[in-house]
Amino acid sequence: MASLPPTPPRLQWPARCKVYSTPGNFFLLAILCLAACQSPAQATPAAAGSRPAVGCDEPGRVERGEVADARRGYAYRFQVYRPPCYEAESGRLYPVVYLLPGRGGSPGDWFAAGVGQAADDLILSGEVPPLIIVATETTDLDRYGEAILDELMPYVESHYHVRPERAYRAVAGGSLGGVGAYRLAFGHPQTFASAGLFGSGVVSGEEEQVRAWLAAIPGEQRPRVFLNCGEQDTLMLDRARAMISLLDEAGLPAESVFSPGEHNYAYWVANFPAYLRWLAQSNP
Repeated sequence: MASLPPTPPRLQWPARCKVYSTPGNFFLLAILCLAACQSPAQATPAAAGSRPAVGCDEPGRVERGEVADARRGYAYRFQVYRPPCYEAESGRLYPVVYLLPGRGGSPGDWFAAGVGQAADDLILSGEVPPLIIVATETTDLDRYGEAILDELMPYVESHYHVRPERAYRAVAGGSLGGVGAYRLAFGHPQTFASAGLFGSGVVSGEEEQVRAWLAAIPGEQRPRVFLNCGEQDTLMLDRARAMISLLDEAGLPAESVFSPGEHNYAYWVANFPAYLRWLAQSNP
């Protein structure tokens, strides 16, 4: 496959959405969360907390939503994990992770595999601070994730208690979702502070594009990278190793986890706690 063109310029589109609440014994991740005022738009960060409020033992909760007026002509659907005691601590602002499924996947795939429970366990034990996970649609037909950038993110940042700064925004994914994650993080380093690749690596033929992205990133915006791939992953193991080589060449350190496992969500979710702990170390 020939080298892909540079990331096209972003277009700004209004994000008008509907949200549907659904209870669930679920989810969520790492990093710092800070106190503020009552609405996300007005909140002002304050001192960080390492875990939910004292006495909080309720699990996280998942919401389903959609961008009703997506420019493609039909709704963009997503799911959002809200950490334990999200409603009770409405003054807090949380880091956010945008989590992409693999080819042909849906926003619920990671949650169905147990990501929410993994996040709940770490948050409620105090191992990682609470944060929000936004599960996206697949990037099968949106290789550079423009819908995530221009439609989903504006809605999330205006309707949920998320930190809007780059340092508190991560993107991760599995298989093709991991490809989408590095394209977003390397192509938009001013937007994402890190990329998480699970069962993923550089697309064959895209090596020069990755080199160009990495070379163009200003020093203060160089993203952190987490890469996890199973040693029995016949689809992506070589591509994962090729990505590590590119990162080494660019002098960009990566946290890599290669261990016995195959190309599936069960393996990636088993390693998700390591990702959350790593992610929790990244905030100022």
